[in-house]
Amino acid sequence: MLAAVARRLGRPLTADEAEVEATVVREGGRGFTLRLRLTAGQRGETRTISDPSCAALADVVAVLVAAAVEPARVPEPAPTTTPEPAEPAEPGLEPEAAALPEPGPEFAPEPAPVTGEPPEPLAAPVSSRRSKKPGGFVRVHGGGEVGAVPQITGAVGIAGGALWPRWRLEVQGLFVVPQEVAREVAGLRVEVGAGLFAAAVHGCARLGRGPVEVPLCVGLEAGGMRGEARGLVSGRAATQGWLAGVLGAGVVWHAGARWGVWGAVQLALSPMHPKFELEAVPEPVRLWAPSWASGRLMLGVELRFGDPW
Repeated sequence: MLAAVARRLGRPLTADEAEVEATVVREGGRGFTLRLRLTAGQRGETRTISDPSCAALADVVAVLVAAAVEPARVPEPAPTTTPEPAEPAEPGLEPEAAALPEPGPEFAPEPAPVTGEPPEPLAAPVSSRRSKKPGGFVRVHGGGEVGAVPQITGAVGIAGGALWPRWRLEVQGLFVVPQEVAREVAGLRVEVGAGLFAAAVHGCARLGRGPVEVPLCVGLEAGGMRGEARGLVSGRAATQGWLAGVLGAGVVWHAGARWGVWGAVQLALSPMHPKFELEAVPEPVRLWAPSWASGRLMLGVELRFGDPW
């Protein structure tokens, strides 16, 4: 890039003429993206440019730097002289006309010396519009959960999906760590435990700008809840279906070009939830049932590929 600037200026660039901060990031199979901040004297500008060729981006930087630091060459005016006053003429003689100074040669600036190879043709500006192709991501996350199992517990999950400039589609897997609660049945102490495993599909709007993204999501979750009663001779484990709608609000800090820190609060609504009962005569005895609403607070790390954000 420095060599390209020197070819356009006809001389090397000095350190006090310009300040250039440029970052080039590979964008998967689509090429490269340049983020440029240029300061020359009192002028400053920022650019974001994409191109399949990294060499073309270097040439664009050279063109912008040369245009910013090369002042317009305006010829200085030729020096003028004040004519001396004419001597008084003798009586009877007409004064002679003052002789005008002969015009000097016009000023013509010498052309800048050409060194090395002839300058390359200027590269056409590259469009910085976002690609319409979606990107992708994967994420691992974990946190706390309350309401789905007998006590406050932990949950872990993994997610992946597609990214558009203002939308994201997520497929998630979730495991809620089993917990137990004590119940008294016919004078006996019974330990009832339950855990949840589920998969979900979420559609999210991507709000925010710059390094901060605010996804607002709605989704559907399905899976199974496994419960077990300990302390009864007839107690046995059973698995029942789980279906819930999920609302979520989160924030993603894009800490790097491809990775970020993700956090979210989710609310799972399950009006038809499992019920674990002990078969008895004359009526079954309910041991435990999850709440119709459960909440989750999650934190994770996200890796993005070709994100058009």
